[in-house]
Amino acid sequence: MANLRGHAHHAFGYNAEERKRICRSEYAFRERIAFGFNVDESRRISRSCEYNTLTRQAFYPLLEWDWTRERCVDYIREKLGVTWRKSACVYCPFNALKNEAIHRHRAHPEQVADALLLEHTSMALNPRGTLYKGTSLIQIATNTENDEALKGYWRRIESVGWAQYRVRRIYARRGQADRAVEKVDVFVDSGEARASLASVAARLGLPIEELRGIPYVWRQRRSETEFPTREEFWTIAPALVEPKARGGLAWFDAKWSDNQMGLF
Repeated sequence: MANLRGHAHHAFGYNAEERKRICRSEYAFRERIAFGFNVDESRRISRSCEYNTLTRQAFYPLLEWDWTRERCVDYIREKLGVTWRKSACVYCPFNALKNEAIHRHRAHPEQVADALLLEHTSMALNPRGTLYKGTSLIQIATNTENDEALKGYWRRIESVGWAQYRVRRIYARRGQADRAVEKVDVFVDSGEARASLASVAARLGLPIEELRGIPYVWRQRRSETEFPTREEFWTIAPALVEPKARGGLAWFDAKWSDNQMGLF
């Protein structure tokens, strides 16, 4: 084994009832990852365990110590003399959006402005693509009068180049879609981009529809009950998204054709 040193993997025959032996093993311990979920976070722990693999095993010291969040806060206060506020990404889409989250939005307006630009682009390419389920960050910022974040958002909107996009989706079933995003043209600002979209609408004889301040020209809408189905529209957005199609544009175009759709 001397010639294999540094290349061999260490295998241990510990079973599920020998956790203490695993913890004492120097090599087994190296393969373990600690997560700071406390004893009150059983659901997060359960979800985390689903990602365990042969080479990645999670363990939860706070759970083993039977520490609650309150116990953790008390410990930090005792050692550092500060009350540690609950942490989270400022615009985490899984946040419950209670008062503490709204206060965090106000305390970090520049980060919220970044997220607003991201959400705007997302909603342009998918009207259902809001940051939060059931509501949008732009609506939250407006309702809570987060003026600093909104000002930052508009500064970003006005400082980036814009593009006209053609978006198509083919749905084989609910929630399963092939998508093609084409960047039709690039413009200096949103004004030029909006004028170009008006030309598309006039050429196709279709109206411009707005949702949350974002304009769309719909050529085909998807069915919510019959599958396969598809949708197609033109829109404008910050020129931050590159063209992309599942399987390449030629493959997608072939699948998009009426004859090909009949084969589904």
